Amino acid sequence: MIRMNNFTKVNILILILLVPVLILYIYSNQKNIGVMEQHIRDSQINRLSSLHKQLDDNVKQISMMAYVLLRDPNVKEFRDLDLYAKDANYTAFKTEQIISQKLNLQSVANAFTNSITIYAPRIQKAIGQHSLVHYNQNEIDRYAMPDWQYSQTDKQFTLYAFDPIHEHNLVANASLIAKVGFSVDNIVKLLDNFHGEGNGGTFLYNPADRTVIPSGSTAKLADGIANEISSWDLGNQGYETVDIDQSNYFINYVKSDGLAWYLVDYVPMQEIITPITSSNRYFFLFLGILMCVNLLILYILHSNIRRPIKELIRGVQQMKKGNYAARIQIESENEFKFLFQRFNEMAGEIENLIGKVYAEQIYSREATLKQLQSQINPHFLYNCLAFIKSMAVLEEKESIIAMSVSLSKYYRYNTRNEKQLVTIREEMELVNSYLKIQGLQMKRLQVIVDIPDDMLDLAIPRLLIQPIIENAIIHGIEPHPDGGQLTIRGERREGENRIIVEDDGPGLDEQGRLMLSKKINMPLSDEIGCGLWNVHQRLRLQFSPESGLQFESNSSGGLRVILYWT
Repeated sequence: MIRMNNFTKVNILILILLVPVLILYIYSNQKNIGVMEQHIRDSQINRLSSLHKQLDDNVKQISMMAYVLLRDPNVKEFRDLDLYAKDANYTAFKTEQIISQKLNLQSVANAFTNSITIYAPRIQKAIGQHSLVHYNQNEIDRYAMPDWQYSQTDKQFTLYAFDPIHEHNLVANASLIAKVGFSVDNIVKLLDNFHGEGNGGTFLYNPADRTVIPSGSTAKLADGIANEISSWDLGNQGYETVDIDQSNYFINYVKSDGLAWYLVDYVPMQEIITPITSSNRYFFLFLGILMCVNLLILYILHSNIRRPIKELIRGVQQMKKGNYAARIQIESENEFKFLFQRFNEMAGEIENLIGKVYAEQIYSREATLKQLQSQINPHFLYNCLAFIKSMAVLEEKESIIAMSVSLSKYYRYNTRNEKQLVTIREEMELVNSYLKIQGLQMKRLQVIVDIPDDMLDLAIPRLLIQPIIENAIIHGIEPHPDGGQLTIRGERREGENRIIVEDDGPGLDEQGRLMLSKKINMPLSDEIGCGLWNVHQRLRLQFSPESGLQFESNSSGGLRVILYWT
C-alpha cells in the first residue's frame, strides 16, 4: 500500500478543487464582454477623478502654504531685521530659528516631499527649512512667477508667491517672496500607487510642450500615447480608444486645475475580462462541490497538522513559563514524530545548560559582592587611624580610648564573615559606633535617627549605611565652623524600602547631582569616591538593577541621599 504524506494529500485535493474552477472559468469567458467594458470604463474614470482630486489637493495645499507663510509674524520680522538696532544679531538668530522650524512643520504637513524658501529682497537674505540659503537675485528675476512652472533640468515644480501682490512688476514691488516646490518623484510615486501592478499605466501630460511624466517603467509607451493624443482637442475630461503597436488601449484623461496639466490613464483592452455570470443552478452546484471538498480538507488538516501543531505549541509555552522538564508525548506516525523527538532532545539539553549557567551565576554573584564589600573596609580604617593620630598629638587620652573601643566594636562586627547579610538593626549598631567616633572629633554634630521598628529586621548587605553617613559628615557638616545636623530616616512606601540620610550643609546643585548619579553607574574611577560607588553597586547586585542611590536637595539646601530597594 502506497503511503502518502500530508503534502501530497493537500496537493491532490487542490487539483480536485481546480477542476470545477477551470470549468467555471471557461464557461464565463464565453459571455459577452460589452457590459464589462462599460463598467470598467466608468470605474477607471472614477478612479482617475479620485487621483485628480488627490493631486490637486496636495498642489493647492502647497500653494496655500506659501501665502500663509508670507503673512506669518515671524516672517515679517525676518523682512525687517535691518530695523532692529538693539540685539540685532540675537534677534536675527532667534527669528531665523523660529522660521526654519515653522518651514519644517509646514513642509511635513503635506503628503508631497517639498521645499520652502522665504526671500526678503530689501535685506537681500533668504532662509530655507534648515538655515539661511544663498540669495540669488538673478534667479528670482528670471523665474519668479505666480504660476506653477516645471523645470526639465531640476525635475521640479516651482511656484512663487509675493507680498504685497501687484498687477505689474511682482518682483520689483514685493517685500517678501515665498518659493515652494516639489520633486517630480512625488508625482511618480502617486501615479505608481494609483495604478498598482497592472499592465496599464498613468502619466502626467502637458499639452503646451508635450512633456510627459510617466509612472514606473512605462516611459516609452507613455510617449507613444502622448504623441497620439497631442492632436486631440482636449477638454477638461474625456476618454478614447487608441491603437498603438497593434494593441488597443482604453484612454481616460482629466485636467488638473492646480498644475494645468492632464492626468492620463491607459489600460490594455486585453485586461478587460468578462466576469463570472453563471446561472444560479451551476453556481449552487459548484458551490456544493467546493464546500464538500473544503470540509474534507479541513478534516485532514485538523487531524494530521492542526493537532500536532497544538501539541508543539503547548510544549513551547511550557518552556516559556520556565518548565524545562516539559516533554511532548509522541502519538502520530508522520513527519511530526521526527520534530517531536528533536524537541524533546532540545528541551533536555536546555534544562541541563540552564542548571549549569544558574550555578555559575550564583558563584559569580557571591564573588562580586565580597569583592565590592572588601573595598570599603580599608577606606574607613584610614580615616579612623588618622583621627587617633591627631588625638595622640593633642594628648587626648580619653578620646583615644573611646576611639579604640568604638573601632574595636566596628572591626569585631566587620570581621564576622560567616554571613554577608545583616539586619538594619545590626547595621545601625555599627552606625552608632561610627557616630560616637565622629562625636569625639566634632562636638558640634547633631544627629537625629528615625527608623521604624518594622524596618529594623530587614536584611541588607554589610557596611551599606555607614559610608553614606561618612560622606555626609565630611562633605556636608565638617566645612561649617558651627557644625550641623545629620538626619537618618527610614520609610516603606508601595513595596519599596528607603533609608534617607541628609545634612544641612552646602549640598549640590542640580547639575552636580546629575553628574554624581551618572558617575556611580560607570566603572569605578579616581573621579568618585569608592564608598558611594560601592554602596550603589552592592544594592543593585543584591536586590535588583532598579535599586541603588538617589540624590536630592532638601529644604535647608543640604544633600539628601536615598538608599532604595524592593
